[in-house]
Amino acid sequence: MFRKPVSRSKPRKISWDVVRVVAVFSVLLGHITHQGPFAHPELGDYPFRDTAQFGAAVLMVISGFFVCQTIRRGGTARWWWCKVARLLPPYVIAVLITYVVMRFAGAAFNHQTFDSGWFGTLFGPTSDGLAWVSSWYVPVGHDLLINLFLLQGWNQYFIWLDGSYWTLPVQLMVFSGAAMLWAGTPWLRGTRRAQLLAWGLVVVPLFVRFVVIGVHNPAPWAYSVVFGLGLHRMHAFAAGIGIWLWSRNRLGGGHLTLLLIAVIAAQDLHLYPDHVALPSDPARLPSDLGFAVMLLLVCAAAKGPDWSLLRPLAPVFTWLAGISYGVYLLHQELGYVLARLLLDAGVPGWVRLPILVAAAVIAGWLLTTLVERPAYSRLTRPRRMVPSPRTAPDDLLPGSPSGPAPVSVGGPS
Repeated sequence: MFRKPVSRSKPRKISWDVVRVVAVFSVLLGHITHQGPFAHPELGDYPFRDTAQFGAAVLMVISGFFVCQTIRRGGTARWWWCKVARLLPPYVIAVLITYVVMRFAGAAFNHQTFDSGWFGTLFGPTSDGLAWVSSWYVPVGHDLLINLFLLQGWNQYFIWLDGSYWTLPVQLMVFSGAAMLWAGTPWLRGTRRAQLLAWGLVVVPLFVRFVVIGVHNPAPWAYSVVFGLGLHRMHAFAAGIGIWLWSRNRLGGGHLTLLLIAVIAAQDLHLYPDHVALPSDPARLPSDLGFAVMLLLVCAAAKGPDWSLLRPLAPVFTWLAGISYGVYLLHQELGYVLARLLLDAGVPGWVRLPILVAAAVIAGWLLTTLVERPAYSRLTRPRRMVPSPRTAPDDLLPGSPSGPAPVSVGGPS
């Protein structure tokens, strides 16, 4: 009798790549067509506006799922270090590039100059001392340090060099918290306790923000508690935990439904805290519906059969998923600058849109190829020739086709 060969690893599922790519490109289109014109009104001639805000939250749902999936494999300290090694090197390079481009492009758009000398040119204020001559902000050295050290969410007056960067400190906080909980408190590993943790991540931030603090509390500490600790996004990770439990038959379908309804409600309240009694915001319904549909797709990817209908497109989705973190880091503020340059050159919105999408993909590919994968490989290289534990990527963190982590979903960010 011949034995059937045993596969050493499961075949790659295209469904996770599709969900990740859809989420990232929803962020991309929303920033280009809606947030860009909102921040810079002269960029408002695109053929449509994508006002729905759900892509980044979906990426965090996926991240929560794969935290549960991978933290049990290998050493916890190495698991945590792999996440840090994936996140930080491309982020640092993206911050440096964005700072330089924003500084010189903003000054050029505002017709400003810098004081002589290399320090004044790179880090000092403009010659007139004004950073906000128009909607184009000219950052200084202080802004660079704040963004490099991920302190933006702790003070409402700190400037985000790129609005997309808010996900990075939240990701690192969740990864660090998960590592400490898993390594230091074994009693949290039970099914019932994991369910309570998921519900706690939904309910406690709502209670703190809307009951303890109050929506319109102007105190600086209130802003730091909500946004510095990432309380406004913990519900997304709760959804990931719940979906993972459900996919392992450790949470019933009815229970998961109640949890996801609570997650959608929390997403709505955190995104539109001033409109609790005013459901007229035109972006509110598309955001909630988009988030709900994407949660269903995540559930289908987690427990359902693979989406074999899309198998012919697998190479495209796999490649895009693999560079999605780089795309996420470089598409927003740099895209606004490129859009302004194209506008000044007379390029209409319907032509600018595909150019900006293509530019974001190319920039993301370059950052992934030149920085993310080499840095990750070098930082996680074992000291001895011992196979590293198999991990799966998460949220904004695509795995590389070579190296310890495979590219299966996507985290990041």
